[in-house]
Amino acid sequence: MLAPRRFLPSLSHLQAFEAAARTGSVTAAARELNLTQSAVSRQIKALEEQLEVELFHRERQTIRLTTGGEAYARDIRDALKKIGTASLNLRANPLGGTLNLAILPTFGTRW
Repeated sequence: MLAPRRFLPSLSHLQAFEAAARTGSVTAAARELNLTQSAVSRQIKALEEQLEVELFHRERQTIRLTTGGEAYARDIRDALKKIGTASLNLRANPLGGTLNLAILPTFGTRW
């Protein structure tokens, strides 16, 4: 069952959060994603507002994941990997693969 739509953040918000969580820096995440630092900060803030949870502790110019943020980052990282793998698999085999059937010859000649 899918989560209610309000709990399904945009992919760009999730990518910004995951990159910042992994690198420990909004600046490094922005560089990796080819975005501005303020764009990454806005996306993370929008994600926190949507989820109604603080994901980072902010102190001056440093960020540190909250306990909930750490768990969420692990889950999101796994989910983004699955999405990436599924997309690559589809691109490599757009028709979906091969279906092999084993049937009796008489049945096969009638169909």
